[in-house]
Amino acid sequence: MPTKLSVPAISRTVSASLLASLCYPALAQVDVLPSQQGFSGLIFTPNAQTLATGRGSAQFAQGVPYKNSIAELDSWYVNAGVFPHLEVGSRIVTSTYDCNGYFDTGCGIRDLSATAKLQMPYLEEFLGFNLAFGAQDIGGAASNFDAYFVVADTEIDALNLRLSGGYGKSELSLGVLDGAFAGAEWQPFDFLQFAGEYDAQEFNAAVRVMTPKDLLPYGAQLAAQYQLYSGHENQDQTLWGVSASVPFFGDTFTRQKYSDFKPDTQAQLKSQLTQNEASSLTQLIGKLEQEGFVNIRVGSNLDTLVVALENKRYLHNAMDGAGVALGIISAYAGEGVFSDLPRGTSKAQKVDLVLLKNKLPMLAINTELQCYRDFLQLGTECSHTAFSSENLTDKLAMTTWLYEVSNDGFGYSELTFAPVMNYAVATEYGFFDYSIGLGTNLYTPLWKGGAIDVRHILPITNSDDYDDGYYEPGALENQIDRALFHQAFNLPADMMTQFSLGLVRGDYYGGQNETQWYSPQGMHNLGFEAGYFTASESTDPEARTPMLAHYRLSVAQWNWQMQVQGGEFWGGDQGVKATSSHWLGDTRLDASYLNSESEQFVTFNVSVPLTFWRGMRPQPITVRGTSEWNFSVQTRVGETHNKLNTGLGKTASNYHNLDRQYYDRARLNPNYFENNPIRLRNAYLRYLDEVVYE
Repeated sequence: MPTKLSVPAISRTVSASLLASLCYPALAQVDVLPSQQGFSGLIFTPNAQTLATGRGSAQFAQGVPYKNSIAELDSWYVNAGVFPHLEVGSRIVTSTYDCNGYFDTGCGIRDLSATAKLQMPYLEEFLGFNLAFGAQDIGGAASNFDAYFVVADTEIDALNLRLSGGYGKSELSLGVLDGAFAGAEWQPFDFLQFAGEYDAQEFNAAVRVMTPKDLLPYGAQLAAQYQLYSGHENQDQTLWGVSASVPFFGDTFTRQKYSDFKPDTQAQLKSQLTQNEASSLTQLIGKLEQEGFVNIRVGSNLDTLVVALENKRYLHNAMDGAGVALGIISAYAGEGVFSDLPRGTSKAQKVDLVLLKNKLPMLAINTELQCYRDFLQLGTECSHTAFSSENLTDKLAMTTWLYEVSNDGFGYSELTFAPVMNYAVATEYGFFDYSIGLGTNLYTPLWKGGAIDVRHILPITNSDDYDDGYYEPGALENQIDRALFHQAFNLPADMMTQFSLGLVRGDYYGGQNETQWYSPQGMHNLGFEAGYFTASESTDPEARTPMLAHYRLSVAQWNWQMQVQGGEFWGGDQGVKATSSHWLGDTRLDASYLNSESEQFVTFNVSVPLTFWRGMRPQPITVRGTSEWNFSVQTRVGETHNKLNTGLGKTASNYHNLDRQYYDRARLNPNYFENNPIRLRNAYLRYLDEVVYE
């Protein structure tokens, strides 16, 4: 039985801390930290706070209410602020890590579950308190930690104190969170916090230490929690936990002005923008070439300067390449460039920047350069900037080209290295079973829309169950698993199609077509894909004939997308899959519901770029990382059992599909650009910040 502090001892500790806080005034407000459960809060109870939008948190803790005790179990969980006032997460509770629950004894529990907490907006502003609703262990087939709650809290700023109280209904052991609960979090210093609660049955107390805000780079914070007291007598484990939180890839870069956290870039910006007064068209093209833009064409359409180019260097987000290009144009296109255009009496310096992908036009940005220079200097939006994806082929055809295709990207191959994994998380076979390899992808653009795509997989390591256990058939092999020829075309009515022929999944030969339509602003998207593949070996005599259609709604104001996909999947199963995607900078969080062959699954996925923000300048062979790497966990719902999914809801897994290769992970559209304009400015300022050190 672990040692507990007595209530008098706790009183002395709190009194000493209170005296210290009176002598040394507090500098911090009350931080939002993880509880020992699957949500932010105190120890076992929640508060009404949610993780900030765009921020992710991961925690490892020991001590879980289970089987009538505070059991000696490990708890792993990650959560994220996906919308303002909405926090969601996933949690694994386990007793062992490599014990086979089907054949070995004493393996104990191994549970994967989801959590969510929603805070009501505006209440604090008008009523002085927050209110939140939440649930733990949502929808699993075998639920062990069901809990539902409503909680209110308020902060006393003068004391750096947060008080919370609420009501819960739970299946947690010892009656935790099953009834009325209350708690307090007191933070006398920016690195120290005390938490005390009544968990609906007993009193608990803990101390927390954390790094002060802004101490660590990128807004990261580390924290630890340790039990001071618990009224639960049947306790096999002293409660403790460690956690880390950080903004997701690119979230700060998308939401905040770069000049706010890197103010020294302003002087360099001012110096750059004065160069337009004496620059020529040759200097402008030379600067774009120097930065690595390819397939550059420069011309005019009446009084407008037209620049078409392709970005192969900034792969986190197409906006970054566009922002750098617009910044360079603003700095090097002045009266010396516009004097030869038929401008009449107008002094406006209008420019059309057309973004290309494999030489196909995808998006046009029209702006007035003096207005845009003010935007770069001050950060106030330029009202003369507009975005369009309509009739781009006609726009290019009407342009009088002064310079034809400078820095041609023909044959400039991209050699992409990325981890490849087959894995299973929190199953009866183990906590994490894996087969890990290195994927080497050679992608070579040919003519307009044409490319060759070859990937080799080199196995590196396997867990036991992938070496000679249940998952052995899924272990990675040393092979070329993808060898395709792609040909994409722009179609009338702003549609796009791509044909792909060759080898997929290591053993299947055939072809696939994918066709998509986007609405003019990019808010609505319809897509269709169909394929026919046969295996070269007799192990799979049946042909694979995936045929799927989807509709996607993109709401850039909320950084949210909703897609519904249905039809016949790779395995021949028919069904429907609905996916809610939340963009936090360049990180995408997906929650999917699959109903296929009368079986239902929920999947949580995180997608991140694994490459440098500013990669190599394009060359005949350019080495880089992947622009999208995914990791997901899945659980069965709607059943009394929790058997593994053996392949339902899968697709042909064409990495260089239209969404990734041409539409920048479904973000290269006017709606997304219009709602994230600060990223254009941030990209150019960051570019200036980085080129200083070259």
